[in-house]
Amino acid sequence: MPNFGTLSVASFWLEYLLDAALHQGCDLSSELVRLGVTDEQLESPQARIPLKVEHQLLLKALQETGDPLFGLHMGERIRPRFMGELGYASMSGTNLRQAIDLMVPFQRVTTEFAEAEILRQDDHVNLLWRTSFNEPVTTRHRVEAFFVGAVTFGRWISGTDENPVAVHFRHPCPDSGDQEYQRVFRCPVHFDQPENVLILDQKLLDLPMKDADPEVHHIMRNRLQQALTRYLARDNLLDQVRAEIRRQLERTIPQVENVAEGLDMKPWTLRRRLRAENTDFSTVLEEERRTLASDWLIHSERSVSQIAADLGYSEQSAFNRAFKRWFDTTPVAYRQEQQKKR
Repeated sequence: MPNFGTLSVASFWLEYLLDAALHQGCDLSSELVRLGVTDEQLESPQARIPLKVEHQLLLKALQETGDPLFGLHMGERIRPRFMGELGYASMSGTNLRQAIDLMVPFQRVTTEFAEAEILRQDDHVNLLWRTSFNEPVTTRHRVEAFFVGAVTFGRWISGTDENPVAVHFRHPCPDSGDQEYQRVFRCPVHFDQPENVLILDQKLLDLPMKDADPEVHHIMRNRLQQALTRYLARDNLLDQVRAEIRRQLERTIPQVENVAEGLDMKPWTLRRRLRAENTDFSTVLEEERRTLASDWLIHSERSVSQIAADLGYSEQSAFNRAFKRWFDTTPVAYRQEQQKKR
């Protein structure tokens, strides 16, 4: 077995795998027990499962189903609940561009096996999926599940039947041929390529979401950002404070006492540890407000007054002054300028 070290996957990725196996008549429940995975872990969206466990489950699924294209068919089983916070944030957004922009940084949360990257070239957008592992048995199935899942989910949330321009895989074409790949992707599929790349027409990024809902998107985007921050903050105090500030901004104005309580420490302990990081609570809070203000102005349709209120400013004028200090412009002018760049 490859040396996966301490790498892990999100619990919802494991559910994705289990559902695909069950759909083909393979119940992996006993294997979960053998590997020590509990129901509590599977049901917790914040749980991390060792990649070596996922690897064993995937091998078992391949063996029991006998499906040489298991990853391809797993991708067709994609559902919002198998994507964590990303699923509902994507489907409630404005267009496909928002969905892809959210997917790339969140990929690392989903599985530490690989990283996603976007490259824009002329009229095309290239979605790359890179992994440092070259394990021939399971790697192919993961990348195929990722690409098919992205295409299938994109078609569903946009309510269209659009296809990629082309798909490139690093692995060779399976002995079964490429007929099933053509059925799923409906575009040229190339094997033995230098990179795993899903190539999209730039125009697809403007496809509107059929279930777009600005209010739901605002809530789910916040939760996605919190999940990403929590993941990055596992061993970092400042990131943990930032994650708790974002969580509390959903319902109140964060205070050092409340944030400390959320982190299960005393206020004076939090202040002392922040001083050791050469900062203080007010500075971290302002940095988070600055980051969120920029993100919401660019990626949401909320009014400036609503954003000011959501960030805990009692008056819009106070938010305007802070924004001017941060970006040397007004919120309205900033939004207009950023939208021109997209």
